[in-house]
Amino acid sequence: MGTAEASAHDSSLHRGRASQWHARGRFIARPPRSLARCGHWRSGPDTEPDWLSALAHELRGPLAALTTSAELLLRDLEVLEREQLATMLAGMQRRALWLQDLVENLLCAASIRGERLRLVLQPINLLELARDVADVAEPLLRQRSQWLRLRSLGHIPTVSADHRRIGQVLMNLITNASKYAGHGTPIDVTLHARRGRVCVSVADRGPGFTEERPEILFEPFYRGAGTDRAGAPGLGLGLAIVRGVVEAHGGRVGAERRRGGGARFWFELETRADGTVPAVETES
Repeated sequence: MGTAEASAHDSSLHRGRASQWHARGRFIARPPRSLARCGHWRSGPDTEPDWLSALAHELRGPLAALTTSAELLLRDLEVLEREQLATMLAGMQRRALWLQDLVENLLCAASIRGERLRLVLQPINLLELARDVADVAEPLLRQRSQWLRLRSLGHIPTVSADHRRIGQVLMNLITNASKYAGHGTPIDVTLHARRGRVCVSVADRGPGFTEERPEILFEPFYRGAGTDRAGAPGLGLGLAIVRGVVEAHGGRVGAERRRGGGARFWFELETRADGTVPAVETES
C-alpha cells in the first residue's frame, strides 16, 4: 500500500453533492468530496453467503488447476520434455497471476469500503502506463484470440496519480472488456486530452449492456442484467474498484453504448502543466 494520503481534489469538481446524469446509454459519475461519501461502497451484496459462495467459486478453478499441474510435475518431472515443462509452468504462472490480481482487487475493495485507500501521487505518463498494462494483458487476450489496439489522439499531458492504482484501473477495464467481447475481436484503448483532463477509454464489440441506468454497472457486486453479462465469471468488483480509485484521484468515470455494438468504459484524470508525450497508435 502507499504511504501518503490522497491529495486534495480540485474544488471545481467538488461543489455540491456528487451528481450523475445519463442519456442514450451514457453515464458519467462526478467525484464526491471524499471516499466517505462513496455511498455505493457502504453496503455489500444482498447476502454475505452469496458473496462468499461467489468468491469460493472464483478461487476453486485456478487453485484446482494449480494443484493438478503441481502433482503432474512432482510425478513426471524426470520424463517430461522441456517444451511440456515450459507449457505447464507458463500455465501455472498465468493462474498464479490471476489469483494475485483477484487478491489485489479484494484488498483494494476493502480499503475503499473502509475509507482507508491510500495513494502515492506522482507525475504519470498514462500512455507509457497503458503500454505496460497492455504487455501484462496480452497473454489473457491471447487465450481468447483477442488483441489490443492502443492509440492516442494528439499530445497526452502528464497527470498526478498513483501509478499502481491507475494501472489496476486500466487492467480491470481491459479484463472487463475481454470478458464480454467475442473471440477474435479487438479491444480498443484510446487516450486523448480535453479541457484540462486526460480521458482513457476501453471499448469492446461484445453484447454491450441493456441497463437503463448504466451507473449501476459500477456498483459493487453487480453481475449484470442480461444473461450474457450475468453468466460471465467474476465477483462484480472490477468496475466498482475503477470508480472508487478514480474518484479518490478527483477524476470521473463513465460508460456508454458503442455505435455498432459493444460498450465503452472510460475515466478522466486532471492534467499537469509540466510536459506532454507524443501521439502514437499501436497494436499488440
